[in-house]
Amino acid sequence: MALHAVSKPEEDPDEDREPSVVCPICRGQMDTVYDRHHQRVVVCVDCQSGLTVPSTAWDIARIKREARWMPEP
Repeated sequence: MALHAVSKPEEDPDEDREPSVVCPICRGQMDTVYDRHHQRVVVCVDCQSGLTVPSTAWDIARIKREARWMPEP
């Protein structure tokens, strides 16, 4: 029988979140309308412009974001 509860380690809620996409035309919020393993399609809620983002682009963005926070030797 446990005498006390063990707390879970603090997790960063933004750790696995992909960056939000801003419309390149009107700077509005883009909404995901299609999301599969190889691509994501987003459409601007204001001007209805569409953008197709390959899944490899999210990997590149994650790698670049992690590289910014790596301490330099």
